[in-house]
Amino acid sequence: MTIKATGDGRADGTGDGKRRWRVSAAVGLAAVLTGGGIVALKATGSPAPGDSAPAASVASHTGPLTSKETREASRIAVGAATGQRPTHRGGQKNTQDENTHDENTKGGSAKGTEGGEKNAAGGSGAEVLDTRRPPRAKSTAAPAPDSEAEVQLYDYASDSLITRLVDLRSGKVVRSTRQHGVQPPPTLAEVRQAVKVILADRRLGDGMRASYRAETKKRLTSPSQLRVQGMSFLGTRAKGVKGAEQVSRCGTHRCVQLFVRVPGGKWIDTSRIVIDLSAGRTAVIGL
Repeated sequence: MTIKATGDGRADGTGDGKRRWRVSAAVGLAAVLTGGGIVALKATGSPAPGDSAPAASVASHTGPLTSKETREASRIAVGAATGQRPTHRGGQKNTQDENTHDENTKGGSAKGTEGGEKNAAGGSGAEVLDTRRPPRAKSTAAPAPDSEAEVQLYDYASDSLITRLVDLRSGKVVRSTRQHGVQPPPTLAEVRQAVKVILADRRLGDGMRASYRAETKKRLTSPSQLRVQGMSFLGTRAKGVKGAEQVSRCGTHRCVQLFVRVPGGKWIDTSRIVIDLSAGRTAVIGL
């Protein structure tokens, strides 16, 4: 089951079936579609890490992470790129360098990250996608320690999906792996960044603002003014479609499509727009 990010905070577990209600294609952003109620979804990613904080108080349980544990796990995982070397349990150094894929990692070698990991907005630190308790290994009856959390991040500097196992008590990374060509559903932060990319496009941005003003009589200045739902986009989906060459790197790059609605109003048609978050640009396909 996949959960897709939207702009206001409730969870949806309809998965791939959500594609069935995709907005029908229309030419130009000025066209808007009437629609029924939108199910607002919770972002798949964890809350963005804030300033450094003391280690989380670890609950004695193996259930879902508390909000405090989630924030601390995200902080540790993002901060690992600043120079902290991953360690195994017991304090031994991890002989597996993060840029070397372990046996379960898909894809080729990682691009260099000399400039540091980046998030969707280009800021320092990879984008946190998800934080959870690590799954129990099938080969053992013993669960993972209560103090461990698994954090999934996307590094825009290397276009790679990172999974880091962190220890909340020690504040250290236990294990870190990196994958390429794997694109989980976008987070709310990524979806809103995609709206910013559209608004920065002279042609498409003007169209979106005009559609919003026609519906509300107000100016559109921020993605938070919209209800937005996003899904990952792979270039293979555009095979045979006009403009497919513009999105051929999607899959290697992190690309999304959006479904945008004015709160309490109509849909703004973005069904032909693909936003390449890795490159910070848009493409219009199928015209």
